[in-house]
Amino acid sequence: MNEFDLLKRMRDEVPEQHDMRSVERRLEEIRAGHGPVERRRPALRLRWGLALAAACVVGVAAVQLARSDAPAVGGRTAVPHQPVAAAVVLEKAALVAARTRTVAPRPSQWFYEKRSQHMLGKDLPASEMWHRLDGRRMAVRSAKGDRLKITDAERGPTHPGKTLQELQALPADPDALLEHFRTMDRELTPLSICEPRCPAGTEQDVKAWGAIGWYMGHGALVPPDKAAAMYRALARIPNVTIEENATDGDGRSGIGVVLDLGDAGRGIYILDAADYHYLGLKVIYSEGESAMSVLNSGIVDEPGQVP
Repeated sequence: MNEFDLLKRMRDEVPEQHDMRSVERRLEEIRAGHGPVERRRPALRLRWGLALAAACVVGVAAVQLARSDAPAVGGRTAVPHQPVAAAVVLEKAALVAARTRTVAPRPSQWFYEKRSQHMLGKDLPASEMWHRLDGRRMAVRSAKGDRLKITDAERGPTHPGKTLQELQALPADPDALLEHFRTMDRELTPLSICEPRCPAGTEQDVKAWGAIGWYMGHGALVPPDKAAAMYRALARIPNVTIEENATDGDGRSGIGVVLDLGDAGRGIYILDAADYHYLGLKVIYSEGESAMSVLNSGIVDEPGQVP
């Protein structure tokens, strides 16, 4: 059964409720590559991954349920979407995020992240960093992985301790959250999407999409209600779609959450297909592509520890 048949069946047979079983079966096929689903993630990683990545997916397809008449951008017509099936999956992901049980990190704990960057074909060494959440200290492991350097924290605007405070203060209503991101007085994005500039009329949407990705990269810090709100806000952004079998900069395949800006570029958040945790971002331009991957992330008690 294709998505259009599903849409007709859902409208005819269940006018007030979506056919969750059909969508879940399709999702299982995506996760397993049309084979049995393999549950392989540890519980801790599954917890924050569901809150993040699922969220991404939430935003994506619901967008087209609300805006099936999405306009062309950048001189190209938006790719046809699968509105109802995607919207059901993404809303379910938001509900999963909202039900996720988390423990608020203590100021004395550390946020750990390991990231890689691939900039227009140039692979940069992966970095490992720890940030104490009270903003006092930070630690970096050398590129060789044999030495840990602990220093006073940088007092910049993007310290994870400050990010945690911002996350806690964000509105939990998706419409209010989307408005907040669209009207921020600063840009927050893992990688710039538009080259050389965003298509006219898309600037605020791009700002919101980038901010959501920025916070998603801090998955272990995102409160469940804010994660669910971000996924639903993402779903309200025009020209956002889902791409199956997307690949991040490190070759890991997953579900792609795509913002298509036509000739200006395409931004893709990649989510693990098994448990939806956020893998990273890839941006495709006319001259090539750049990517940033989150290889590991979480809350630990001491620098040098990993989740």
